[in-house]
Amino acid sequence: MDRLEKLRNDVYSFAELDTLEKNAKKLDDLETLDLIATSRLSKTAKGEQPQKAKGSDGDETPPSRRARRGKI
Repeated sequence: MDRLEKLRNDVYSFAELDTLEKNAKKLDDLETLDLIATSRLSKTAKGEQPQKAKGSDGDETPPSRRARRGKI
């Protein structure tokens, strides 16, 4: 299965779509960019949600004792 067919079948995760989008922008690949947008819309319509970036919502683990020691 090639990359374009996988995009049409919603095989890639949101993180993989981000990577593909970055590469497609560098290459000015309009067909791939269009398929990525369609795949994202399809995934959100199915109820899938992209994972949140770690630490963006305050759910990050607190710093260790050693890390806190240097901030005082």
